[in-house]
Amino acid sequence: MWYATPDAPAPEGATLSDPGPQLTIGLRPANPSNSVAVQYRVDGRGAQNLDALLVSNDYQRDTQHFRARFPTFYAGEAVEYLPIATCAGRRVPGPREALMFPSSFKLNPKPPTRPRPEVSKQIEFPARLEHLVYVRASLAPEPEIIGLTPTGFVVNWPPIGGRLEGPAFQATVIPGGEHETTVRVDGVGVLAVRVSVRTDDNALISFRYTGTVEYGENAIARLRAKDFPRTLPVRTEIRMLTADPRYQWLNRLQCIGVGEVLPAIAFYHYDVYAIC
Repeated sequence: MWYATPDAPAPEGATLSDPGPQLTIGLRPANPSNSVAVQYRVDGRGAQNLDALLVSNDYQRDTQHFRARFPTFYAGEAVEYLPIATCAGRRVPGPREALMFPSSFKLNPKPPTRPRPEVSKQIEFPARLEHLVYVRASLAPEPEIIGLTPTGFVVNWPPIGGRLEGPAFQATVIPGGEHETTVRVDGVGVLAVRVSVRTDDNALISFRYTGTVEYGENAIARLRAKDFPRTLPVRTEIRMLTADPRYQWLNRLQCIGVGEVLPAIAFYHYDVYAIC
């Protein structure tokens, strides 16, 4: 992938008068599955995305060109950006580099040519999810039913193993850790989890998260009888911590998890996404 070249012009390191400049990206080899998006942020605010459209196929040189037009910016605003190419599940750059914005340009500091929209009519900080890893965890054969406590009905169900696989890393779940659920009277369980994983290249990463588990109606009575629903939807807020220099970029991420527990087979699986 390349840009800011004669055949793929880009607003690189310049001060521009055009409030909505264009960006052209070249890709090789050409492939019908190739696609390009541009991640950008304005004045250091939250990241946003726009799609680049295919504008040419050069079959003799095995190249493609994609073009994106930025939205109209205000005078004086500074824009940082990064093109991201994907093809059949592969991507350039990888998740770690996607947190950086190596290219930038600035709009001339002249009075704006259009009024700013009302805040109530726009999304100031749109979010994008970046898939990091898919987790499969085997739980203990039986949960520990602590029972009704002053803070709620407590259930512990620690993992005894599992695998994590995805574009960010591959790892194995280390058995044990803390995996506590406090079930409220409305049937919502509140998670408190700390578990460690070891990557295939021998880095230790700590997962720490909270979130909710939907147990449904009459949850406490059913838990006392060990009568679990067929599935338990789980939504979590995840932070990862590591001292390994190869994965310290994970320490900066705010992540979410979306998945479910299957009580009948003591199995928990979910996808982890970084909020970009």
